[in-house]
Amino acid sequence: MSAKQRIVAALAANGFGQLVTIGTQLLLTPLYFHHWGAGLYGEWLILSAIPAYLALADLGVSSAAGNEMAMRAGAGNLVGAQQTFRGARSVARMAAALAVLLGVVLALCCMGLGWPALSHIPGHDAALILLMLSLQVALGFSGSVVQAGFRCAGFNALGTTWANLARLAEALACALALGLGQSALTLCAATLAVRALMLVWQWALLRRRCAWLFQPAVPADPHMLRRLLWPSLAFMAFPVAYALALQGPILLIGSLYGSAAVAVFSAMRTLARLPVQLTNVLNNAVSPEVSRAHGEGDLGKIRRLHRTAWALTAGLGLLACGALGLLGPWISQAWLGHGHHDQGTLLWLLAVSWVSAVWNVSSIVLTATNTHVRLSVVFLGANTVGLGLAALAGNWGGMQGLLAALLLVEVTMLAWVLPAAWKASGDGASAFTRGVDPTPGSRGR
Repeated sequence: MSAKQRIVAALAANGFGQLVTIGTQLLLTPLYFHHWGAGLYGEWLILSAIPAYLALADLGVSSAAGNEMAMRAGAGNLVGAQQTFRGARSVARMAAALAVLLGVVLALCCMGLGWPALSHIPGHDAALILLMLSLQVALGFSGSVVQAGFRCAGFNALGTTWANLARLAEALACALALGLGQSALTLCAATLAVRALMLVWQWALLRRRCAWLFQPAVPADPHMLRRLLWPSLAFMAFPVAYALALQGPILLIGSLYGSAAVAVFSAMRTLARLPVQLTNVLNNAVSPEVSRAHGEGDLGKIRRLHRTAWALTAGLGLLACGALGLLGPWISQAWLGHGHHDQGTLLWLLAVSWVSAVWNVSSIVLTATNTHVRLSVVFLGANTVGLGLAALAGNWGGMQGLLAALLLVEVTMLAWVLPAAWKASGDGASAFTRGVDPTPGSRGR
C-alpha cells in the first residue's frame, strides 16, 4: 500500500473516529442533563477528571516506542521494530500495575478522608468509581501498544477503526445505562467491561493480521528504555499538560462556581472543540507518514505533509468555528434545552480551539519523529502557568478572565511550535507561507 493509500485509509478511519466522538458527545451530554441533572453530572465530571493523571504511569514509553517502531519499519528494520514492540509490552504491564495501585490509593482517600467532597454520589460509590476508572486507564496502556503494532505494520487504518468501534461500544453502554436510570457506579462498571472485551478482540486481531510482530520470538530490546528515556519522559509531559488544560479548568470551575457551572462549561467546550476533533482526523492520518518519511530521511516529504496539513487545518477550522459561533445558541437549545447556553463562554472557547488546532498540526513534525523534548517542556510549563493565571483571573475577573488565561496558553504554544517545526523540517517562514498559500503559482518547494 502506497503512502497516499495509507493516508486516505487513515483519513477514513479517523473520520469515523471523529464521528464517533462528536456523535457520542452530542448524544450523551443531553442524556446526562436529562437523567442525572447538572449537579450529579458535574460531580461525575469531577470524579472522571481525577484518574486522568494516572496516564503518566507508563512514563510516555508507549508513545515514543510507537514512533520508533514506525521509523524502524520504514527503514526496513523489522527485527528492530519487533524488539521495540516487546519492550513496550513489558512497560505497559508495569504501568498498568502502577495505575491500579494508585487507583486503590485514590479509593481509600475517598472513603477515609471524604475527598473529593460530593453531595450527589455516595462516598462508597465514589471510591469504587475511582478504582474502576483507574482500571480503565490501566487497560488503555495495553491499547496504546496494540495501536503502535498496527501502525508500524502499515495497518494504521485497521487499528484505528477498531479502537473507534471500541469507543462507540463504550458510549452505547453508557447511553443504555443512563436510559435505564442506572447509577454512576453501574454506568462505570458497564463501560469498564466493554473496554476489556474490546481490548481482547483487538489483541487477537493484531496477532492474526500482523503475525510477524510475534514470530519469530525475538527478545525485547534491552537498551530501549535507555535510548527512549528522554523522548518517553517528554511524552509523559503531554498527558500532564492535557490534564491541566482539559481537566484542570473543570476542577477549578467546580471549586469557584459549583458543579452546575462545570456542567455548562463542559457542554460549551464540547461544542467549541468540534473543529479540533475534525482537524485531528488529518493529524492522526499524517503522523505515521511523517514517522516513515523520517525513517527514510526524506525531509522534503515532511515539509509537504506539514504545509498541506496546516493549510487544511487553519482554513477548515476557521470555517467551522465561525459557523459554531453563529449557530451556537440554536444548537444549544435544540441539544440541551433552554437555560444551558452561554454565548460568551462559547466564543472564548472557539478562539481557544482554533489556535490549539493550528499549533497541534505543526507539533506532529516533532512528536512523530521523537524530537519533541523541548516541546513537552514548553507545553507543560505553559499549561502550569496558565492554570495558575486562570485561578487568579477567575477570582478577580470571573469566567471571562479565566477563559482569557486559557487562550493565552494556546497563543504562546503557537508562537513557539511553528518556528520549531520549520527548523526540524528544514523549512522557513517565507517558503512555508508560499507552501500553504492556495493561490496559483504560490507553491514553494
